[in-house]
Formats: sequence, structure tokens, C-alpha cells
Amino acid sequence: MRKGWGNSKGLVLLGCLAWAGNAAYALGGNGGATKTYSPAVVALALAVFFVWHCGHRYGRSAILRFVAVVFVVGWAFETLSVMTGVPFGRYHYTDIMSPFLGHVPVFVLPAYLFMGYASWSMATLMLGIRTAALPRNAAYKVPLVAAGLMVLWDLSMDPLRATVEGRWIWIDGGAYLGVPVSNYVGWFLVTWCMFQAFAILLKDNPPSERSDIVADRSYWVAIPLIYSCFAGEYLLNPIVDHDPALTATGTAVQNIFSSVALITSLTLVPVLLLGLILALRPPLSRTRIQSPRSTRRRPNGRTSDEKPGIESGRPAPLPTRSCPSIVTAPRTHASGWKQPEPQNFDQ
Repeated sequence: MRKGWGNSKGLVLLGCLAWAGNAAYALGGNGGATKTYSPAVVALALAVFFVWHCGHRYGRSAILRFVAVVFVVGWAFETLSVMTGVPFGRYHYTDIMSPFLGHVPVFVLPAYLFMGYASWSMATLMLGIRTAALPRNAAYKVPLVAAGLMVLWDLSMDPLRATVEGRWIWIDGGAYLGVPVSNYVGWFLVTWCMFQAFAILLKDNPPSERSDIVADRSYWVAIPLIYSCFAGEYLLNPIVDHDPALTATGTAVQNIFSSVALITSLTLVPVLLLGLILALRPPLSRTRIQSPRSTRRRPNGRTSDEKPGIESGRPAPLPTRSCPSIVTAPRTHASGWKQPEPQNFDQ
């Protein structure tokens, strides 16, 4: 086995499969078998990646916690926005997205789940975190970065699925290729709530560490591949011969495809390249394998992470050295009193 490449090569293959499935979706003709079944291939690759990758890093219980958080938060905010227009804006789903759970399509929730975990993992990779437990202050940084990565993906996804394919309709339209700017503000807010809740759960119940994944390059290379897999569709759309019919907004489909491809090349592609560079780089030596909550006590009373002095909160002990006993001659005062001879305790 090549040094640095562990037993997670299957994760890399899943990333390549997701890329191939999205590319096939772009190349397939409307109504054809390729266009119909390629999304199932992508969904299968994302689902297997999520269970394998998340379970190996965080454990089975973390999988259930992440699923519960994403489904509850995602469904609640989607329902609120469909009914009130807050926080995404006024829109409604079409029958293309059936079946529904209330006002929300059932298949929207797995999209939140799989791309949410990909964004979370990408955020940890960008911040140099290769442990399961989050280091100090990372419980606030990771959710913010992950939410930003979700917005980058939605910049390319929403115009295609809404304006072009009509899976959902923005009632008031929008300035960004038919999508309102409020959608992206709401997208950041909702996904941040998901990630922040998961971070709190990880902090309260830190998972066991897996030292084997820290230097496993295939485990980390798979993350940017999965996160950016939809770029395989977005970049190919402009070069495929599509139906030039206009959508309800009056915007030419080919113009949207070209705009989204440009946006993808400025968002998802740079994140992909950065992720591959970070994944292939050896892990930093300061990466700790043990959980921050578990510290070992040394015989001197300090923990394994403490240093003597100011950093540990206690003053460092002064250096000591043995001094030889000094023997002096007895002194006699003028009054005749003789000073007692000092005793030598070293004898």
C-alpha cells in the first residue's frame, strides 16, 4: 500500500462516482434513461459516503444526531418559509418534487443531509481539524464556514432547479437569475442553525478519536470530491445542446447555463482545488489525537497539555541545588563567652 493512503480509497471512488453521475445528468437527453436514473446514482454515492465517512470519524450515534438535527431544522424552516415567506422568501414547490411531508418534499431533506455533511467536513479540512472532537473555539468557526460553503453551492444549484427545471417557483421572482437574494440569506441562517446544533452536541458528547484517519489521505481527498461533485453537471451544461425555449421569467435557458458555469468556476472549483491541496498535505504535527476533554495527569501534578510557568496558571518551581556544609571556627567574645560550634548535618 502506498504510504499515506489508508483503507478509505472507496470513499474516493464514491466521489468519482458522484461526479460521473452528475456529468451524465448534464449529457443526458430530456426524458431519456440517463437523465432519469443518473440522479439515483448520485444520491446512492452521497448516502454511502455519508454513512461511511461520518460513522468512521464520529461514530454511529453521531450519524443519528446529525440526521435528527438536519431533518428537524430543515423541515421546520422550509415549512415556515412556504407558509410565510420567512426566511427564504415566497415560493412553493411543484408536483415534480412529490411526495410531500406537509408542505415540504421528502427528497429535500436528504439533500440538506448529504450536502450539509459534505460542507461540514470541508469546513473542518479547511480549518486544519482532523480530529472528531472540536478544539477550543472551533465549535463556532466550523458552523460559520460550513454555512458559507452551503451558500456557495446554492449559488449554482438554485437557478438551475428553480428557474430552469421548475421544481419550485419563486412567486416574486428574483434579481439573481430568477432567485431572490433573501434566499441566500435564509440559506446561510438555516444551515448555520443546523451546524451549530451539531457542534454543541459534539461538544457535550465528544466521540472517541480515530488515529488511523489523521494521516489517511484518501479519507480527506474524498471530502472535496464529494462537496464539489455537482460541478460535473454545472460546468457541462453550456456545451450541451439544450432546448432553447424560454422559461416563465423570460430568461434564455442557455444564458442561465453559461452564467451558472462561470459562477461554479469561481466558487466550487477553487474550493475543490484548495481542498485537494489541504488533503494531500501531511497533517500538522500539532494535531492532537486525544480528546480535549480527556487529559492525563503526570506525577508532578500537571496535565499532559500544561507547561510550567505562566501558561499553567502556577509559578514554576525555583531551581534548587545542594550546598556543601560550611564549618567555621568557633568565635570568642571579649566577655569570654564562646560561640557554640555549628553542627554538620551531612555526617
